[in-house]
Amino acid sequence: MTALTESMFVIFDQPEFSFKKIKENHSPEEVADLKEKFKAVWQVWKKVNQTVASQLPTGEFAKVHVESWNLRDHYWASYRLASLADYNSCIGVMLDKKQLQVYLMFQHYKSEQRQGTPDEYNQLLDKIPEWANDIDATRWYLWDKDEMEFSDHMSLTKYINSRDAQQQFNSDARKTSFLLGKFAFRGKDQVNNMEEYISSVIRQLTPLYEELK
Repeated sequence: MTALTESMFVIFDQPEFSFKKIKENHSPEEVADLKEKFKAVWQVWKKVNQTVASQLPTGEFAKVHVESWNLRDHYWASYRLASLADYNSCIGVMLDKKQLQVYLMFQHYKSEQRQGTPDEYNQLLDKIPEWANDIDATRWYLWDKDEMEFSDHMSLTKYINSRDAQQQFNSDARKTSFLLGKFAFRGKDQVNNMEEYISSVIRQLTPLYEELK
């Protein structure tokens, strides 16, 4: 059981993430210290996600992918259903300076190397209202790929309750792709068990994700 702490967020409060520029403006000792701090948080991050993967139903998901450690503005991991292991759709888990988020997404990066198109993925938009009947929509949000990472996204509650908002969002999202997930905000939401938080959101997203099979 791993608690989400302020110290995990703090490393992302850097003004600069270019390793080249950091080396230009800091002493070797400062650079080494910074690298150790990032690596320490990443090692916790990796272990958390490996534990989550081990707790998911056996054989349901492919091996979790934890992005390698580096001086970057977030840490990321992805989970794919075993039956969709070579498809672009996945469940992403990300930690940055603002929040921990677990979300369904279409991975555009290197998408030509995998199967599945944005149009096929975006058909899930029509299934969200019914899927949402089975979850507590608190702290759930939707956004499209072109929205900035740290902007305020549309709440799932607003999306479900406003037909106009739903239609407008769907229209914009279909031009790229949509993301749907639950957030734990820094300084607002206490997460005493990251493994349970992440795995519970993955389980809630799975019925929607499985519609792509």
